[in-house]
Amino acid sequence: MSATDITIAPKQYRYKIMVVDDDRLMRELLDINLREEYDVEFAVDGIDALEKIRNFKPDMFIIDTMMPRMDGIELTRRLRKMPLYMGTPIAILTARNETKDKIAGFSNDIDDYITKPFNVLELMIRIKNRLIRGERSKHFSNLMMSMGMENIDEIDQLGHDLNAARSIQLNMMPNRFPAHENFSFGAKMVPAKTVGGDFYDFIAIDPERVAVCIGDVSGKGIQASLLMVMVRTLVRALLAEKNTLPYICDKVNAMLIRDVGMVKFITMFIAIVNLEKGRLESYVNAGHLAPVIIKKNRGVVELNSTAPFLGAFPDIIITDNSYDFDEGDLIALFTDGITEAESPTDEFFGDERFIKLLKEFSMLEPQEIVDNVYREISDHSPNKQDDITMVVMKYSKKISTL
Repeated sequence: MSATDITIAPKQYRYKIMVVDDDRLMRELLDINLREEYDVEFAVDGIDALEKIRNFKPDMFIIDTMMPRMDGIELTRRLRKMPLYMGTPIAILTARNETKDKIAGFSNDIDDYITKPFNVLELMIRIKNRLIRGERSKHFSNLMMSMGMENIDEIDQLGHDLNAARSIQLNMMPNRFPAHENFSFGAKMVPAKTVGGDFYDFIAIDPERVAVCIGDVSGKGIQASLLMVMVRTLVRALLAEKNTLPYICDKVNAMLIRDVGMVKFITMFIAIVNLEKGRLESYVNAGHLAPVIIKKNRGVVELNSTAPFLGAFPDIIITDNSYDFDEGDLIALFTDGITEAESPTDEFFGDERFIKLLKEFSMLEPQEIVDNVYREISDHSPNKQDDITMVVMKYSKKISTL
């Protein structure tokens, strides 16, 4: 066998357990039973343990109740104030078996209570189960540390902050639509998480024209929502300066590459609608899902891409196009959270089902169409995994040829 035939299996992670007990015989007993399967560190009391965890980061603690200098309950209180150990499993060892002692332990966020003498096989099973359950808590603790949180109160504050951010983001989505006798509108955005990277917008240009925009930032959550705000703000500022849509998209592309570094991108559809003439004077589809137009005869037209998605390539060609509406045309702008919504059996909602619903609901008002589609998606995919955004416009006036 040659050297190239040899494969080295990755080293399996060994859980780390810290035993804190002033009884030498108990430490030796646990050492004999734990060493084969786990990395083990020992401390003789709470103060010794706090010193040793600077270098040894346990996945679980086994702590005696009665110890000199600092007992097990006080050590537990201190550990639970540290972000790294807020969710780490802690089992208390005690020679006493009174209900009040167990209540005291559990009230201090202790996970298990083991009375000495104990059955070694039972103890090993309980340790393994606690370590498995502690995996999720460990990831949560690591998240807290990465965010600079130091205590449980900051988790509550984060929850309040995220809810406030959600409220702000949803309030940024227009809930009042352009008013014109020729058009009616409907729209909705629901983030998969507390906040998301989808957005839609209506920006008035003059009494006859309005810009309509929908976008989908790659990823979900806080990072995507921050980029969404950046893009939306830049689009509004550039529209206010009367720039063309290709120019606006080029500037968004440059901003993302400069400030984010080609690690995030956005798909976007933006159009200038002439409300009086019933016309998309200009539209750019930057890698976004093609908006669907349902004709009065139930035919389907799609507004395909005129540019790549934005934020990934420094030199791209961006062009625009136009479209003249016919009486009764219904246009739906949407993000992939709709067509890629998965059922519990991993079935996508899909384009065909979506277009079929648009045809079925086409006689309704746009907001009713949006709400009905959302109900269908919720039934299909109870646990949404992506942001879902939809904008519907309906043109209801025949253009006069006089």
